[in-house]
Amino acid sequence: MYSTVIAFGLASLMLCIGLALRGKIKFFQKTLMPVSVIGGVIGFIFVNLVIANFDLGGVTTGDFSSIVDVFFVMSFISIGLTGGRKKKQPKTDEEKKAAKSNGPVKGAMGMGLIWCMLYAITPVIGIAIIALIGGAFNMDPIYGMLIPFAFCQGPGQASTYGRLFESTYGFPNAEMVALTFAVVGFLAAFLIGVPLAKLGLKKNLAKTKGKLNDSVERGYYYPDEQRESIGKSTTHSANVESVAVHFAIMGVSYLIALLLAQAVSYIPVLGSTFSAMLFFWGMLAAYIVKFVMQKLNIDYLINNTFQSRLTGFLSDFLVVCAFMAIQLTVIGSWLIPILIVSVVCAAVTAVVCIYFGSRLGSDHDFERVLGVFGTCTGTTPSGISLLRMVDPKLQTSTGSELGMMNIAMLLSTPTMIFITFAGLQTMSLTTAAIGMAVTIVLYAVLLKVLRLWKKPTFSLTKGRLNNGEAGDEEMPFLQGFLNQDITVNSAEDYDRLLNAAIK
Repeated sequence: MYSTVIAFGLASLMLCIGLALRGKIKFFQKTLMPVSVIGGVIGFIFVNLVIANFDLGGVTTGDFSSIVDVFFVMSFISIGLTGGRKKKQPKTDEEKKAAKSNGPVKGAMGMGLIWCMLYAITPVIGIAIIALIGGAFNMDPIYGMLIPFAFCQGPGQASTYGRLFESTYGFPNAEMVALTFAVVGFLAAFLIGVPLAKLGLKKNLAKTKGKLNDSVERGYYYPDEQRESIGKSTTHSANVESVAVHFAIMGVSYLIALLLAQAVSYIPVLGSTFSAMLFFWGMLAAYIVKFVMQKLNIDYLINNTFQSRLTGFLSDFLVVCAFMAIQLTVIGSWLIPILIVSVVCAAVTAVVCIYFGSRLGSDHDFERVLGVFGTCTGTTPSGISLLRMVDPKLQTSTGSELGMMNIAMLLSTPTMIFITFAGLQTMSLTTAAIGMAVTIVLYAVLLKVLRLWKKPTFSLTKGRLNNGEAGDEEMPFLQGFLNQDITVNSAEDYDRLLNAAIK
């Protein structure tokens, strides 16, 4: 326990260093490299050069991995606690227009299907590459199935499923392999995404143009700059701090999640797999707690704005610790196949996002390409960071579509089933790969059937080819915020800004 506290302190130090570097180094500012990624890279170097050779209170990479696991579950709990009942109000003309328009919905569906396609493509690539070269490094091809959790879902999911492969399915060091995939994905999101965004601006592919606020590039506010509120108190400080209440509710939800996970562990065959998905039970527990609070009429004790900030806080530390959880001496012999798989998957992800994203049929397809690419190599905030390079005020519907596309992601269930049964070794790896290849074709067919695979609206070499569909395809989602800086840490932030904009 003591070593974990020290590990958290070291992660905090790296986050502070990352903030300082982001504020001073132009490269980080121009690439919009998140502070958590900068701090994570510095932390990775520190762990492998210092902690690996010196005893710092017994700190190991396992301590950082534990923080990732806990904070990932807590972030899902925080998401589940955010939101709630809303008073029914008469719809405005803008809302009525939006209800009639299926543009943003279709955009979200299109990007969601691209995500699902890559969720199936990347493990097939991972299996194939490691099957070809992994033997020289004594690496089992099954490790290739960890790549979609890392690229398409981020370090939290990578850690969860890596640990599942390691503790339940019996594949050693799977968690560290998955986290390595995740951190390479984060780097790819910005090392590929930023040049892509700049090329798009040069070719005039973006619908809107603007300049990012200095505070966005710098990463922090000056004292005299306008800034967003981080929330309002829901309890009187003379009684109990509102922050303490929010954490207490999250703690209760965590306990319920543990009980739910323990209960499902008794299910034959798949019980161990389901129980290991603690993040899912965390969100379910949060929904239960929120429901009970609503019935007791005390749900006002949760401030949604502050709760979404807690989600962002957990996500930032999660990313830093994910980098610091990687120990080169453990994965060193597998580093070459891991990097080859990562590079190939990053390149394929870029090609797929550009090809299908440019054919969704909208006048802001390029914005969609950047958003879905960032999401498919990192997390949703990565997608938003790239999006803001070409749409700094989030004037297109792309930001909202990135939030809504989570619904379409449920169509990735077949891929998850194939991976699960292959991990349990009740299905051969070849059969699983063939099954995922079939789902790739089905996603492509769905894009065609839903008329989301049209003629390209732009080309990286020729520029804009046509304007696509306009008007109903777009809404002024953030009207009223266009002259303000916007901080987005989660999908809940989109909802908060959207609701405020259309009222």
